[in-house]
This record gives sequence, structure tokens and C-alpha cells, in this order.
Amino acid sequence: MAQEMKKILVVDDNQDVRDLIVHILSADGFHVFSAAGGANGLAILKANEIDLVLLDVMMPGKSGLEVLQEIRSGSNKKIREIPVMMITAMSSTDDVDQALAIGANSYVVKPFRGTTIREKVRTILELPFNG
Repeated sequence: MAQEMKKILVVDDNQDVRDLIVHILSADGFHVFSAAGGANGLAILKANEIDLVLLDVMMPGKSGLEVLQEIRSGSNKKIREIPVMMITAMSSTDDVDQALAIGANSYVVKPFRGTTIREKVRTILELPFNG
């Protein structure tokens, strides 16, 4: 990979989903961090220079929408401007509309295809996509 390795944070309470996304993105040349919940995800975000966050909407404790709100309203400008892609199992557009209103850059609906994740991530990071 010729460009600098981009760092992506995956926050999802489902271990299988996290593992799948980490596998897809690691195989595509990204450095991937993962967190099982919102509080842990925010801690990783504050401790590392992250280029993109993939954030599950429905999580126990702190929901993805609450985490997104904290990211967008925080005092650290660099963190506030990190692109966020929401991951949702909801077929309702309410969560998606709310996330986009708060400041999400994109979203993907579960179940998803690996190529969909790769394409959306590369689009947000403005990297070429080779299907």
C-alpha cells in the first residue's frame, strides 16, 4: 500500500461483527482498532490518531448515537471532524436520519457485504476502490 496506513476504529458490541469488519479492513491494508462499547471506543479515539470510525447504532450502555453526539460536540476539533460511518441492523430510516442529522458521514445496514464496507470506507477516506 503506497499511501500512509489509515487508522480505523470499529465500535460494535457484537464480537462476530467486529471480527468480520476488522478482518475485511485489515486485509485491505488498514490499521484497525476495535472496541466492544461506546465508552471504550471514545477512550481509544482520544488516545490515538484515528482517520475513520465505524460505529454501531444499537449498543448497551452508550448507544452509537450518544457516542456520535459526544464526538461531534467535543472540545477537540480534530476528533470532532473525524468521519463516522454508522452500522445499523435497523430497517427503519429513523436511526439513519437521526445519525445523519447529528453528523454521521455515511451508514451501512447489517447484514452487509465485505465489498460494501470496503467501498464505503474507501469513498469516505477518498481512496481508490478496486472492487
